[in-house]
Amino acid sequence: MHNYLTTVLSINSRSSLLFVLLVFISVLSNCDNASGQQEKKVVSTVDFTVDTIPTLNATKLELTKQYCLENYGVASYKLDSPKIVLVHFTVIPTLEETVAYFQKDSIESSRTNISKFSQMNVGIHYIVDKDGSIYKLVPDTVIARHAIGFNHVSIGIENIAKDAADLTPAQLESNVKLIAVLKERNPGLEYLVGHHEYNDTSLAHYKLFLAVDESYKPHNKPDPGPKFISDLREKLKAEYNLTFMK
Repeated sequence: MHNYLTTVLSINSRSSLLFVLLVFISVLSNCDNASGQQEKKVVSTVDFTVDTIPTLNATKLELTKQYCLENYGVASYKLDSPKIVLVHFTVIPTLEETVAYFQKDSIESSRTNISKFSQMNVGIHYIVDKDGSIYKLVPDTVIARHAIGFNHVSIGIENIAKDAADLTPAQLESNVKLIAVLKERNPGLEYLVGHHEYNDTSLAHYKLFLAVDESYKPHNKPDPGPKFISDLREKLKAEYNLTFMK
């Protein structure tokens, strides 16, 4: 190993110390692998990328702060300790249309069931397109409006699909990778919930429900459906040994 480092140093007298250290680390790594040691799977090395499409601005942050005060009793838009990963599909058929919808500051007046509780638009942390591409719209540290009564404790993932049958294997794989990384970043994540399950009062996650206005209640949703969420849980267990409560 000494001779190897000497050769590297002689290649270029201006080689930086950082370069030499990286070479040294690489050699040590190869030695460890050659000795037959079993490497543990590290979630942070998952091979995937996340592109950012910003949807926040000063107006939306102020609306979020007001929404949180009115509905959770806290005048802050910060998502400090997420407990739930909540999975959806969009019904909107394309990424472009979905992003355009989420970029609006205010909720459409036609959504009478939720617009009366806040003018803040609905939002989401991540979108997964049909080819598996992942996009971040809202930082994990900011509350997004995607699940009545649970936004203060949840990170939301939308999948581009018209219905459950429109979801793809690529989306499933990307959801698995994304959730594995989210769990590493946020060890307090305990629950994995489909939007179709969030209104089930018999499930453990429901104890986290919060609404200052008692008339602001969840209502039944179809997304992403039992098969997708079941497959997601199975693959998280099989590939990353991750188990979440419902």
